[in-house]
Amino acid sequence: MEWIKYIIRAIIIVFLQMLLFNHLHIGSWGFPMVYILCLMNLPVQLPRWLEVIIGAVLGLIIDIFNNSLGVNMAACTAFGLLRPIILSTLVIDVERVKGEICSKNLGAVEYIRCLVSITFIHHFLVFTLESLSWHNWWMVILQTLISSILTILLLVGYDSFR
Repeated sequence: MEWIKYIIRAIIIVFLQMLLFNHLHIGSWGFPMVYILCLMNLPVQLPRWLEVIIGAVLGLIIDIFNNSLGVNMAACTAFGLLRPIILSTLVIDVERVKGEICSKNLGAVEYIRCLVSITFIHHFLVFTLESLSWHNWWMVILQTLISSILTILLLVGYDSFR
């Protein structure tokens, strides 16, 4: 029954991403990508292969709506692959965490540390794959920085109201 909550939340987040957050941006620099919350809040106990599949499916759905040719699918698949590694590196005692990743379960400092790390990695992958070159590396870095800050602020705000 718990998985129904995750599916419904993911559907709502994807619709909000498509209808609202894709239209909220700061020029061509800042794009909030709140859909990563679907992957961030997956239960810690999930097997890695399932996280990778969920990441690929979520990225594919976002790519279909954004017409972005697999960029989000690749980044979300990598997200699913790297999430357990990042969590085990940044969270002091991953085994104590039951359920999803949130500030209530992890504590504010560890949650924000994980959120910042995962968001920067995801956004860097998205913008690097979009540009497909390092000719304008400064633009990739600037888009990653501004978009990550915007996304982190929105996700911390969401987490504080839960």
